[in-house]
Amino acid sequence: MAIAVFVFVLVVFNVIKEVAGPFASGQITEGMFVYLIAITIPGVLPYALPLGLLTAILLVLGRLSAQNEIVAMKAAGLSLWRITAPVFLLALLGVGLSAVINIYYAPIADTAFRSTLQSAARADPLRFFSPRTFVKNFPGYVIFADRREGNELRQLHVWELDDQSRAIRHLQGQRAELSFDEANPAIVLTVHDAHGQVINPDLPPSDLDSTYIGEFKRSEFRLPLDDLLGGNKKQTKLAFMTLDELLQRRAEAIADKGEGAFERRIELQTAIQKKFSFSFAVLSLALVAIPLGIKASRTETYANFALALALALGYFMVFILCSWLEKMPAMRPDLMIWVPNFLFQALGGILFWRACKR
Repeated sequence: MAIAVFVFVLVVFNVIKEVAGPFASGQITEGMFVYLIAITIPGVLPYALPLGLLTAILLVLGRLSAQNEIVAMKAAGLSLWRITAPVFLLALLGVGLSAVINIYYAPIADTAFRSTLQSAARADPLRFFSPRTFVKNFPGYVIFADRREGNELRQLHVWELDDQSRAIRHLQGQRAELSFDEANPAIVLTVHDAHGQVINPDLPPSDLDSTYIGEFKRSEFRLPLDDLLGGNKKQTKLAFMTLDELLQRRAEAIADKGEGAFERRIELQTAIQKKFSFSFAVLSLALVAIPLGIKASRTETYANFALALALALGYFMVFILCSWLEKMPAMRPDLMIWVPNFLFQALGGILFWRACKR
């Protein structure tokens, strides 16, 4: 039940972040919306499994300890190892399930998710452009059209933004055509009969300086879908690969003796190790949760949930810190990515040993 709750929360978060906006603006259909929700589940399961098992352990063992059931079982001659053996078995099964999802199903689901959104753009590029709506889906641009007719937009405004999301150029056109570039997935916006201005964003709003830069018979904008769908980062693309694809890339990197081959090999090895390392989060968090659940002796559900979230947050923070080393091959990030598991398993082992002595 705890795993189901966390799956629901994470799926809702992803839906709000990725799908709710396009669905509300009519960019995707109802059937596509349901399909996108379904294929989001494999991607969040590796996060929900350790969180769910961690919460369940604290809830169950905390209540057993509070009601002196642990004391009764020990008095009957059962060791703490025997009492918690089913929990360890569940944790090991969770590691195996998480590994299978991480190395195979999650990358396939993530790729299907992105390709589905790209297919929606390919089928009807105009879905991204609702009339009388400021379109902010494309990084670096804000687009507004008064109305649309077929594959054309009328009374178009295009603002180009700087790194601080401030308007630096403004183009106004009578009409614009939309097309889709399949070779390099992008929406091509061709504006006709336009005139433009350069804007100085450093001036106060009441004293903005706009410099007229002339009229254009035709002006073209390329709006890459890779940026829109979050697929423009090299590390993100590696995360979308299955284990077989990563191993093939790694073999090619090993055979390559050219410049940058070592960095590329470490990058691929880090992506591979990350999939396995994160799978062991189930066991690492479970090992810490068992002695804490017995020692805490809490019957309150909310207190156990809070403790579970605090432990999980600590693990994920260490994992993220180690992930930041990906850009420093000399630090061997492919090995450092295992540090969170070593730390939490060592802590859990010490706490479990002390619990056995009590």
